Amino acid sequence: MLRLSLCATREEDMPFHSTMARLTGTAALATFLATGTLAQTVEELVAGAREEGELVVLMLHPTDSANRNRLIDAFLEEYDLDINIEWAPTHPTALMARLNAESASGVFSGDVGQGSVDDLWPSVQRGYIASVDWAGIFGDDLPGIEAAASGVPPEMEGTVLSMFDLVYGLIWNPEFVEESELPVTVSDLTAPEWAGRLALNSYHIAPVDYLSYAIGEDETVAIVEGLLANSPILKPGSGAVGAAVSGGEAAVGTGMSYATDLAIARGEPIRFRPFADYTPVLGMKTFVPEFAPHPNAARLFAAWFATRGIEMIGEEEHIGQLANPNSTVGAALLRQIEEAGSTIVSVSSVAQFDQLAETRRIIDAMIADQ
Repeated sequence: MLRLSLCATREEDMPFHSTMARLTGTAALATFLATGTLAQTVEELVAGAREEGELVVLMLHPTDSANRNRLIDAFLEEYDLDINIEWAPTHPTALMARLNAESASGVFSGDVGQGSVDDLWPSVQRGYIASVDWAGIFGDDLPGIEAAASGVPPEMEGTVLSMFDLVYGLIWNPEFVEESELPVTVSDLTAPEWAGRLALNSYHIAPVDYLSYAIGEDETVAIVEGLLANSPILKPGSGAVGAAVSGGEAAVGTGMSYATDLAIARGEPIRFRPFADYTPVLGMKTFVPEFAPHPNAARLFAAWFATRGIEMIGEEEHIGQLANPNSTVGAALLRQIEEAGSTIVSVSSVAQFDQLAETRRIIDAMIADQ
């Protein structure tokens, strides 16, 4: 696992912090430490972060280590902090398992993480994700924090913050198939002509499983049945599906827009476009664990990253938010989806999580019977 550690000092020419701000922060710190309450203002969070002296970030994104260093530098400069930041990129699936295992004992070894909205819900239910008044604390300092805190089912409000949207669609290798010959809808992939030429995600046939949010379990399972009848090449994860397509093992598959863009930048023969019927969109979120060892630095960084930080590196990392007008990548993807006439499919109710779990149970049994 790649681990980055950076300790830097910012002492000069910082517009946010003057000597008076330092004195104010010290007084604020003494107040909330004396009362045993969590910081409720940005100034208190900054003072608390200085006292903690450390921050452990477990987010997988950004994937480029140079961009992680840029974010660390910018965050320290923004708040005139002299703290050690350790960034240990961890895959969200592994992180969720770790979060639930450690938090059951009332401790956790990281401060800021990321996960998909559906994977995070069980941790929210168990109380393992910190509740924060994001807009109340940061509304005056970080434009966009209110939008970052929205876009989740009501039961999850005040917990996670939006990082970016995983936008799923059709991927293909232009060396093996002409664009004019491509399937148009998700169900078009069940046509016999794609038998043996199709790569799919072995994990629940994602993102097809998410169609249950829009068309229900029965129709989703029927599509999966047709896909499996085509003897697809099953790969462990969307990234592996993309590699199978760009490597020529399959002509077409389902994949993510940002991963395809990164592959194209590496010179790989692969393309992406939304399906004409449905576009599954999975919200990737950042969060602070309830038992974060450095809760003040954690809250400060999470809020800053979800607003200013993500805007710094979004275009280079090819990630964005569809609902964020300041997201260049998000705006471009939204235009593609609209031009395709596609309907965005995403979660709007926690009840849908249970529906998704049942759909996945059926799909997994179908895969096992292959």
